[in-house]
Amino acid sequence: MKIRDKISKAQANTWLVDELTDDERKAAEYIAAIAVSIQQERRSQGLTQKEFASRLGVSQTMVSQWENGEKNFTVTTLVKISLALGLPLCNPLSA
Repeated sequence: MKIRDKISKAQANTWLVDELTDDERKAAEYIAAIAVSIQQERRSQGLTQKEFASRLGVSQTMVSQWENGEKNFTVTTLVKISLALGLPLCNPLSA
């Protein structure tokens, strides 16, 4: 099942999030959106999960878990991902 299908199904089954606060729900949605964006960019660059994992120095299983929402990203990991994909995460020097 694709991540978009999982997100769609999760939204349809509100009992999964009924106990979450609005902030927790927003955070979960944001994390899912980041995972989808990373997966889309990885694919648009023609990278397999295994190739992407090799660039990051992690296992293919870890990349799969990130993309499927089974594991969360650390800030350090997000920086490594942004560098590996050639995408800006943010520009702290412009602040």
